Amino acid sequence: MSYQVLARKWRPQRFDDVVGQEHVTTTLRNAIAQQRIAHAFLFSGPRGVGKTTVARLLAKALNCAEGPTGEPCGRCASCTEVTAGSALDVVEIDGASNTGVENIRDLNENVRYRPASSRFKIYIIDEVHMLSTAAFNALLKTLEEPPDHVKFIFATTEVHKLPQTVISRCQRYEFKRIGMPDLLERLKRITADESVAASDAALFTIAREADGSMRDAQSLLDQVIVFAGKTLGESDVQGALGVADRTILHRVTEAILRRDPAPCLRAVEELTRYGYEVPRFCRDLVQQFRNLTVAALFSDPTMLTDLPDHEAQETMRQAKLRAPEDLQRLFRVAQVGTEEVRKSALPKLVLEMTLVKMATMPDAPPVEDLLLRLEAMERRLAVGGGGEPPAGRESDARSRPSAAAPITRADGAPPSPRAETVHGWSAFVAAAQAKGLRMFLLGSRVLEESADRLHIGLATELAEQTLRPQLGMLAELATAAYGGPRRIELSVARTAEPSSATSAPARTRELAERARSSPTVRSALEVLGGEITDVRPRSRGGEP
Repeated sequence: MSYQVLARKWRPQRFDDVVGQEHVTTTLRNAIAQQRIAHAFLFSGPRGVGKTTVARLLAKALNCAEGPTGEPCGRCASCTEVTAGSALDVVEIDGASNTGVENIRDLNENVRYRPASSRFKIYIIDEVHMLSTAAFNALLKTLEEPPDHVKFIFATTEVHKLPQTVISRCQRYEFKRIGMPDLLERLKRITADESVAASDAALFTIAREADGSMRDAQSLLDQVIVFAGKTLGESDVQGALGVADRTILHRVTEAILRRDPAPCLRAVEELTRYGYEVPRFCRDLVQQFRNLTVAALFSDPTMLTDLPDHEAQETMRQAKLRAPEDLQRLFRVAQVGTEEVRKSALPKLVLEMTLVKMATMPDAPPVEDLLLRLEAMERRLAVGGGGEPPAGRESDARSRPSAAAPITRADGAPPSPRAETVHGWSAFVAAAQAKGLRMFLLGSRVLEESADRLHIGLATELAEQTLRPQLGMLAELATAAYGGPRRIELSVARTAEPSSATSAPARTRELAERARSSPTVRSALEVLGGEITDVRPRSRGGEP
C-alpha cells in the first residue's frame, strides 16, 4: 500500500473528530436533528482549519443510509464513496480552476437532474471566491431557489471577495484558528499512534509554526519525522524547519531589557550563520515583547498559553526588568522594525539597527516633565530671556504694534507666565464692552491661545448663540488688542467651580480636554511618539 501523508490519514471521519470547530459542528448536527437544513452553506476561515473536511462530513451526514443523521455511520455505500472521493452525487469543484461562466452554466443544467443513488445531489465548491463576476451572476438564481434535491456547500479563505448577493443567499459559518492546546493534544495523539517519541518542546515548536492550522501542523510533523526519524527533540524541529533556537530569542530580549546591544549583534550573526530567516525571527521578537507586556501587566503565567512552561517562567522573570510602559514602547519599535525588514533589500542590517535602537532606548520621562520644559522654553523666548527666537518670529515681533510689546512689572521683575495673555485679554474685553457686548462676555475666559487663535469659553449657551454671528467683529477687536491676527473660536465653559470634593473629577476632565487640544501637547506627542495616559493638576506658586 502506498504511503499516505498524515494530513490525509488523520482527516476526521466524524463530527466528533473535528478539532476546535465545535460551534460549527454542533450547529450542523442540531440543524439535521431538527430537519432545518439550509439549501446553501458558506464555510469561511483560515487555511487548514477544517472547512473542506466539514463540508464532506456534512455531505456524508445528509446522504448516509441511516440519515440524514447528526453523525454519519461511515460504513454504508454512500459514506465510503464520499470518503474515497468516488460518490457520483457529491461533486467537488475547485473554484480556482473552474472560474468561467461556462462552468457555472453546466452546473445550472446538471442540477435539474435528480441524484443517481443518494438522497441529495451536493455541490462542494472550494475556494469559491475565485469565481469570476459573470460566474457568480450566473449562479445567483439557482443558488436562491435550487431544486429540493440539491445542496450547495461553499468554502473560502477570503470571504470578503464574495459578492454580498451570494453571501446573503447562504447560511454562513465562520471557522476559527485552532488553539495551541488543541493542536498539541492532536499532535501527541498522532505521535503516539505513529510510535514516534517527541518531546513537549518539539511539539510546541511545531504547533507554534503551524499558526492555528491543523493541516500545517500535521504536514510539519510529517516533515520533521522524515528528517529526524522516530525520536524528535526541539533541535530536530529547528533543524528541519529552519526555525531559530528559542534561546537566541531569549538572549536578545534579555540584552535589550538590560540595555546591552553587543549580545544583540552577536545573535544576528548567529542567525545569519545558521541560515535562519530574518523576517521569521522578527515576527518571533514582536510576539515575545507582547508576551513580556502581558506578563508585566498581569503577573499571571496562565495567560501565556502559547508558551511551554519553561518559556513562560523565563518570560515572567524578564518582564520584571522593565516597566510595562517601556515594554509597550519596545513592542512598537519591534513592530515598526519588522515592517522595515520585510520591505528592505538589506534585512540583516535593518534588524541589527532595530535591536541596537531597542537596546539603547532610555526610559521615557513623564510627559508632564516634558511639558514643563517646553512651557519654560516658550516663556523664555516670549520675554527674550534665552535662546534665539523660532524662525519667522523675529519679523513678526517687529511688525506688531506697541500694544503687543511684552509688559513688565513696576519692580522690574520678569512678568508672570500669563502676563501677555492677561494684558491682551483685558484690552479685548474693554473693546468689546465699548461695542455693547459686555453682558455676553460676563464670566467668560480664555480657554486656549496661540499666535493666530483665541478660544473663548463663555458662561452660557445664550452668550454663545448671540456672539457667534459677530465672529468677524470679535476677530477685529482681538487683532487690535493682541497686536496680531486672531481667529476666534467660541464654546460654553462655565467658570464657576463647585467647592465640594465632587469638583475633582470635573476638574480632571477639563484638564484632559485642554491637554488634548493644546498645540504644545500635540507637538510633544508627535515628536516623542507618545500618548496621553493620565492628566493631573499641578501646583504653580501655591495656586492650582
